[in-house]
Formats: sequence, structure tokens, C-alpha cells
Amino acid sequence: MQRAAALLVGLICSIAFGQSTPADLKTLADAHRWVELRGAAAKDEHAKFFRGVAAAAFNEPQAESLFKSVIRDDPHSEEAYQAYDWLCNIYLKTGRYHSLAEIAEARWAAFPNKKSVASEKKSLAPFLVLPDQENGRLRVSTLHHDAKSFAVSLMVNHKSAKFFFDNGADVSCMSELEAKRLGMEIRETSGSMGTMTRDASFRTAVAHDVTIGIIHFKEVSFAIFPDDQEPWSLVPLGERGIIGLPLMIATGVFDWKADGNLTIGARPESLEPERANLFFGDGHHVFINASFQGQDIWTSLDSGAMTTDIYASFAERFADYLKKNGKSGSTELRGLGGAETYESIDVPELAFELGGRQVVLRPAHVYTKQYSVRKWVLGNFGKDLLTQTTGFKIDFGAMRLTIEAP
Repeated sequence: MQRAAALLVGLICSIAFGQSTPADLKTLADAHRWVELRGAAAKDEHAKFFRGVAAAAFNEPQAESLFKSVIRDDPHSEEAYQAYDWLCNIYLKTGRYHSLAEIAEARWAAFPNKKSVASEKKSLAPFLVLPDQENGRLRVSTLHHDAKSFAVSLMVNHKSAKFFFDNGADVSCMSELEAKRLGMEIRETSGSMGTMTRDASFRTAVAHDVTIGIIHFKEVSFAIFPDDQEPWSLVPLGERGIIGLPLMIATGVFDWKADGNLTIGARPESLEPERANLFFGDGHHVFINASFQGQDIWTSLDSGAMTTDIYASFAERFADYLKKNGKSGSTELRGLGGAETYESIDVPELAFELGGRQVVLRPAHVYTKQYSVRKWVLGNFGKDLLTQTTGFKIDFGAMRLTIEAP
């Protein structure tokens, strides 16, 4: 559900600093060369901000203390402003809404004249009054799923449901009728998610008790949407919910098998930066380093997207390939905002190297307009690519996606 959640808040990290910023570190950060940035920043005692950026990209806990130190050292600097941004995104992805409220209010007080303040306050309003998600200890659980599905049974407020895992959702979601069935009180404070189709309005509710497998959570927040819009209108009551990123990270390792088993709760492996291929490139969205025709590319990774989207920035970079193999067409994009049809370049297939294996998108539709705000991201890899494998594993400690051999 990356499309539905990408604009959940107006906090997109852009790195732009004054002349005092080490040029080589800024170049590495702007180029999203996280491994090199991590190594170079570690050798520079004055590069506290960039050490924080690298730590956040690799999901390392020291990112929080590094960014807070940057703010303490020079509260009104441009680095402090960006540090606040990264902290907000870190707190969003982990469901730490009390910390989000504190750091957002501090940012607005320190930079009251920034043009983005009004829009940020509006975007964040539904989340600033939510409780912190409480995560139980990791315990290995083997769950069962239907063919090519990420949906599993869980308990919400001691009632059974069947929701699907979606790392592209910044917050867990469900429909209004589902929330009422599960005994949740829907709050009146409303917000709006920007999507690649149109904006989708939502309210919020809190589940006091959630159990996935044998992992127990408390005070889990959900965005609540009307039942008459997709995907809720396509599935029966009892299945109108999404397990979002704050819960997914807290389950440790996500190990999916095509035979119908899904294992969560294993302790993550240690980080080896050179082997990592997953990154939180802005603090809370998952990006993956893949390749096409031997060239490294960046895409987002979204287990909630039914289909893979390839953006216009891919068409620009691989124009010769598409000119030779493609033809004009159109494709329909569906999401929380509804359905829209876009012009595209259609090709029979695109073969990517992903997680150490080849995955093939058949057919492929490449947008001719750029619908992502990040031109360095060439697409959004969805469920159709992941489920053509015999199995894959997402480890948020090692920050690595691995794919099994067929």
C-alpha cells in the first residue's frame, strides 16, 4: 500500500545544507549510497548528522540519539530542521505517537516561519493524540496463508479477524464496520492520505489488544476508512484490515513460503552493511536496491501493492530498451483513492535481479508521467513479484530481502 501511504504526512526528507556541510558526505547522501555514507561518516567526528542519516537508513537505534544531539548542538540550524524531520518519520514507522507529538511540536516552535508548518500540522493532527504502540517480546510463530496471499488470522480485542501484511502502510488500517465489529471506538479527528489516484479521508481508532501468532501487542492504532471503497468493498467483513509497518517491524523477521506457511517472530540477524539491500531512505519508507540489465536501480518495496508499478523515471533511464521492445498503451491503477487509468509504455516483460534471484514482471506497464515525488525511485515492487518465488524473507535487523531458489 505504498501508493496510499506515501503522502501520509508531508515530511519528505530533502538534504540541502549550507557550505559548512562536508561536501563528500552530502554527495553520498544525495546519491543514496548508504553503505559508503555509513563508513565515511563514522570516520568524521563532525559528521553527527550524517551518522544519524546512515543509522536511520539501516534501521539502527542510535539514529534517534544522534539526531537529538544534532538538535541540542545547534537548535535553529538547517541540520536541526532536517533532524526533526527524520525523527518524525522514525516515530511514525514504529507507532511512537507520543514521541512524534513532542518532536513535531518542538520543530514547529523552533522553526515557526517555515512555510510547511500549517500543512504539517494538518497532516499530523490525527496521529498526535494516539497512544504509543506497546510491543510484546519476539516469539516465533508459524501462521498459514492462502495461495499467493499475505493475509493471516489474528486476534483484535479478543475477536478473530484475517488481515494482510503491508509494509507500505505507515499505519495499520481497517474499515469502519470492521472497527465497530471489533469493539473499537472511532475518533472524530479526521485526516487525509494522498494516493496516486486521489485523496482518501480517514479517522482513527485504537485496538487495546492485538495478537498475531503468539506475539502480543497493546494500544495499536488504526486508520479507519469507509467500507464502500477499495480494498474493503472487495472482501467480506472479518477481512477488512491491514497489518501496517509499525506492527510488521515489531514482528522481527517476515518469512513467507509459497507452500502456505508464514513465520514471524524470529530474532533478526546482525546487520552487515555490505550485504544489506533494504533501506529506510527517508526514515519510514522501505526502498530496495535491485538491478535491471546489470545496472543498479532503486525501487520501493510494498507487500500491500497487488501489482508492481514502474515509473516514468525508469522510462527515462532505459529509453532505448523501451523504444525497442515497447508500445503505447494504458494501465489502470487501483488503491484506497479508487481507480484511475494512465498512459503507459507496455512491454512483454521486465527481468529484475532482486534479493539474489531473478524475478520477471509479465507484462510490464511503464508510466509515461512521473507520479512519484522521488525521481531516484524507478518503481514500486509489489506482491506480484514477491509471490512468484517459492519463498522470501524480510529481515528488518539485517535490512535484507532474500529470495529462495525455485
